[in-house]
Amino acid sequence: TTSSIELVVVNSISNTPNKTYSTDVAIRGVLIGAMRRLQETTAGFNFTYTEDRNYGPFLVSVNGVAGNNTENTFWELLVQTGGNGTTIRPDVGE
Repeated sequence: TTSSIELVVVNSISNTPNKTYSTDVAIRGVLIGAMRRLQETTAGFNFTYTEDRNYGPFLVSVNGVAGNNTENTFWELLVQTGGNGTTIRPDVGE
């Protein structure tokens, strides 16, 4: 069984409009699976990651923007919960 999700990419560096990508993820599945599906099937969405032996995948860039202290760029994963629109920072990637 799958659930529909939307990924919204906000790029304030190039001042481009937000881009929303829709896909499915397996119930209790992992986000990187949905992101791989999007990258394979959707023009304009791409990401890179590294694989850590102990902690698993680590997101490096989304649509060409990578975290870089010198350039003050970063990505952030936020989750909108339930139907009330509350946005949280999940306890991941720390």
